[in-house]
Amino acid sequence: MKRYFELSTHSLVMAAFLALAVTGRLDLPSIVIFSIGILWSLYRTWNQLPALLNAQGIFYLSCAYIAFFLADNLILSRSFIPSTVHMVLFLQLAKLHQKKNDRDYFYLIILAFMMVLAAASMTIDLSFVVTLMLFLISMVATLMSFEIVRSQGGDTAMQTDAGSLTGLTVWASVWIILVGAGLFFAIPRVGTGYFSRAPGPTVLLSGFSDNVQLGEIGEIKLSSSIVMRARLASGKSSGTKWRGIALDRFDGRSWHKSEISQTGIAPDDNGVFRVRPVGRPSDLVRYDILLEPMATTTLFGPYRINSVTSRVEGIAVDHDESIFLRIPQQRRIQYQVLSEIPNRSRISDAPPLENEDRYLQLPQDLDPRVQELANEITKSGTSTYEKAALIESHLRNKYSYTLNLTWAPGPQPLNKFLFEARNGHCEYFASAMAILARAAGIPTRLVNGFQMGDLNPIGRDYIVRESDAHSWIEAYIPARGGWIEFDATPLDLRPAATGLGAQMGHYFDAMELLWSSYILVYDNDSQSQLFRSAQDQLKNLQLEFRAGADKWSTQMDKLGAWVSGGFRGKEGAAGFWLTVIGVFFCGTAFHYRRDIRTLWQVRQFRRGQAPMSSAVIEHMFFRAARLAERRKPSRLAAQTWREWALGLPDDHRRSILLPAIGVLEKSKYSCDPVSNADFAILENTIRDLKGR
Repeated sequence: MKRYFELSTHSLVMAAFLALAVTGRLDLPSIVIFSIGILWSLYRTWNQLPALLNAQGIFYLSCAYIAFFLADNLILSRSFIPSTVHMVLFLQLAKLHQKKNDRDYFYLIILAFMMVLAAASMTIDLSFVVTLMLFLISMVATLMSFEIVRSQGGDTAMQTDAGSLTGLTVWASVWIILVGAGLFFAIPRVGTGYFSRAPGPTVLLSGFSDNVQLGEIGEIKLSSSIVMRARLASGKSSGTKWRGIALDRFDGRSWHKSEISQTGIAPDDNGVFRVRPVGRPSDLVRYDILLEPMATTTLFGPYRINSVTSRVEGIAVDHDESIFLRIPQQRRIQYQVLSEIPNRSRISDAPPLENEDRYLQLPQDLDPRVQELANEITKSGTSTYEKAALIESHLRNKYSYTLNLTWAPGPQPLNKFLFEARNGHCEYFASAMAILARAAGIPTRLVNGFQMGDLNPIGRDYIVRESDAHSWIEAYIPARGGWIEFDATPLDLRPAATGLGAQMGHYFDAMELLWSSYILVYDNDSQSQLFRSAQDQLKNLQLEFRAGADKWSTQMDKLGAWVSGGFRGKEGAAGFWLTVIGVFFCGTAFHYRRDIRTLWQVRQFRRGQAPMSSAVIEHMFFRAARLAERRKPSRLAAQTWREWALGLPDDHRRSILLPAIGVLEKSKYSCDPVSNADFAILENTIRDLKGR
């Protein structure tokens, strides 16, 4: 048990170190040094080698580390927290390699627990859950074995089964997890939780800001970091984009907002921020969104947002109907958006656009060829919508999309894209369409946001990554109801990832969504919603059970009426009696199925179509044994059939049965097949015993 306790202590320290390492905050030299040190200690413990350090050696090492700690704090790490973590790791290794008493083991347990607390403050990823489970199991095993070792003292006569203790450890850990999970979801929420104050590193989006430089999005296309997750709550998914911020002013190289003023919106009693009234309720769509910590206050939603439901402190809207948080949040944000998806083909009038000049602005040094190109593209268009569609089609068909620019943008990147390179990123296509449309007299604004993302078929949610960052435009078409989306970027025809790796990724993303939704951002509203959902599910289950009981009751009434009609000779009586006879014969055949199967195999054997199986021989012998048994007690489990037969009181029955036992032994233990003569012995045995 002493060795089991030492190994469980090592597993506890390794689980705590793993929790700290997967946060990504621990430097590589510390990971390598500590891994080598703990594995070396584990090797020596497994082989029961003596400790490397004594008390005097620990004292000298600790004195030397004080100087290293100062150097680490001032020169190497240049921070108190990393240097303190390094000191904790040093203390762990020192304790592991010295000769330990009960107090030293207690210190090791406390230090491991502190490492897990440090890891909890550094990450909110799902990987922490896995390491926490490992730590919990190791902790239970260590504490149980520690108490057993202490109670045994020096008594070597006391023995404890390590396997039983391991099983007890696993079951205790499972019950701790189940009870803890129940308490977590049942205890009333009194705040937003500790994890909301420790979000980890913020997702920096260089291509998403108040001013968009041409070419920036091409840099973040290579990143697969998750920005947000979205799940359809109601309405019909239309494959839309996630609208972020709209920009209206272009200086030839970048887009930005001409006016940055925002209007605050107060929530109603239900926590709903109403942005704009609903036009057509049939076009509404509702999404639940979980937004990662980002270096922006922008909230995302499909097209233009009608309302936002969330527990944030406040939101604001600008003149382009972009939605922002009033107070930046350094944590994951969960909110619900209600949006009205416009139909480009629907004819509906819109009022004149206010401040139209803002959306018709062109750079002062605009190349005259841009105006000529706009006139050439739209010369066949008879309406504003047709002209915008012609520009969109021209850019999609005449230009190509690429992530690898082989040309330098220069001082006039838009001119270089339109007249020389003819390939570029999505912001080039959006900028080109916006300026060409403005040159044709169509008010436009550039929108920066994200594409729909990948649909996870497991969790039924959209996973939006940094690589989904996208730019498109909105053009004001009065005859089509106002602002309409246009996307001139050619479609990305790269095949989606498939195979086992993609499938496992879907499961992991689904678990990430559950972890984030029900653990990290689990607040009072989430708890109420969970309880309401459970109550609704219980009511639905009761209704389904009641409906099923009523259905079965109706069917039983019909069956009773049918049976009663059959006995009384009413209409359908012939069918009833045929059914009764069929059920009787089927039940009889099922009851005697082994006898029927034996008769069939015997028939096949006599015709020479199949060899005699040992199962048939055994079945026929059992029939003979039952006939010979009469009132003799049944064979005991430890007896052979020959021993049992020799104990039969009737000598004549015993003499009849012994040849059949020889046939049974031949079929079970001999390589020779059963012959016709052997089979005849069994048949004669059964016939003679029946005659007796």
